[in-house]
Amino acid sequence: MTYIPLTRCAALASQARTANRPHRIAQPAVESAELAHRLLNLPADERLTHIAALDDTVLLDVMIALDRHTGSAYELWWDTPSGFAVDILGLTLDEDLRAALDVVADPDARRIAARIPGIDNHTAAAVLVAWTALVSCPRPFGDGPRFAVSFAPYRSTSASVWRILARFIDNACLPGRLDLQRCAWWADDLEGPQRIMAFAVWNTTPDSMGGLLQYVAVVADADRIADPDMRATMTFLADNAYGGSRLVALGGTTAEPEEWFALYESCDRVTSPAGAE
Repeated sequence: MTYIPLTRCAALASQARTANRPHRIAQPAVESAELAHRLLNLPADERLTHIAALDDTVLLDVMIALDRHTGSAYELWWDTPSGFAVDILGLTLDEDLRAALDVVADPDARRIAARIPGIDNHTAAAVLVAWTALVSCPRPFGDGPRFAVSFAPYRSTSASVWRILARFIDNACLPGRLDLQRCAWWADDLEGPQRIMAFAVWNTTPDSMGGLLQYVAVVADADRIADPDMRATMTFLADNAYGGSRLVALGGTTAEPEEWFALYESCDRVTSPAGAE
């Protein structure tokens, strides 16, 4: 993965966070708060068009208002991981990858499977981890922040996903502190207790994942997981996904049989939740 220049929206989001920290002294105008509210309630495609047309000063004020209200300067992308990947991370996506990312924001989708061959599998996992960690809460399900769980069959797979995530953080000036050694991403908000935004697991059992609430578990190379305990853990996470929680299983090969993940129907790209029509 090569260096990606800082995008306009990523630069403005970084400025918005700086304006609001550490003492939250910025006071956005009422017009900016009203515009932020209107934008949040637009359909994603229409909102992204408006964002592209806004003057930098106006968009910065909107992001400051959102950061004060929601705790996230990235809330404009709350329902569009693909828009976040393009506008903030600077990626170029094809239609298949856009669909695979955006289904995660579908309020009716809890258990999602996607076949994304090659290195795009790990890139998509890193995008979803970043998007989950930086969007403040899973509207309309609650006010508490959710966190990302990076799930992989091998530590080497997890390391690959987190190296891509580290590149995103560097290139897009994303907030928080990333510990690559322990695969943990911590929030950098100085006003409250330390909060973890994302962490990685591998070779784990269902018992060790008990008690998780408001999570998005992103499984890289899910079609390569043969260990019974890890498959049981995926089943456990899928069965317990409710509210804003999701299980996203990403398959990285095209040679595997259609039943590569037993919880789902055939998944050429993205399947419906288990049991859906």
